[in-house]
Amino acid sequence: MSKSVKILTGILGFIMLVPGLAKFVNPFKSFIFQHLVIIGFPFPEFTQYAVKFGEVGIGVLLLFLAIKGNMLKKQTQKITFWLANIAVIATMVVAIYTHLHPDVPAEILPMEYKPPLMGIAYICLTVTNMYLYNKTKDNG
Repeated sequence: MSKSVKILTGILGFIMLVPGLAKFVNPFKSFIFQHLVIIGFPFPEFTQYAVKFGEVGIGVLLLFLAIKGNMLKKQTQKITFWLANIAVIATMVVAIYTHLHPDVPAEILPMEYKPPLMGIAYICLTVTNMYLYNKTKDNG
C-alpha cells in the first residue's frame, strides 16, 4: 500500500473505532438502541451489539491494515482492504438513513445534528481511499 493509502486507512480505522467504542457507554449506549427502535430495525436488542462490534471490528481491521497490512500476502491484503472499505460505506449508508429518518430526533444523534454530514464525509474519505488504492500499481 502506498503511504497515502496507509494514512487514509489509519484515519478511517480511527474514526470508525472511537465512535464504535463510545456506543458501549452512556449516553451513546442508549442512543443506538433508540435509533434502532425508531427506524424499525428487527431485533434491536441484538442489532445494537452487531452495530457496536461491527464498527469496532471495522476500525481495528483498518488500523491493522494501515500498520501491519504489508505483512499480509498481497491477495489477502487486497481482499481485506476492499471488504473493510465496503463495510464502512454500508455502515455510513445506514447512518445517513438514520439521520434523515423523520422520527429520529437530533438529540439522540452524534453531536445532536440532523444533517448527515459525518456519514457523507466518511463515504467521501472511503471512496478516495479506494480510488488511491486502486490507482497504486503494486496492490496485486
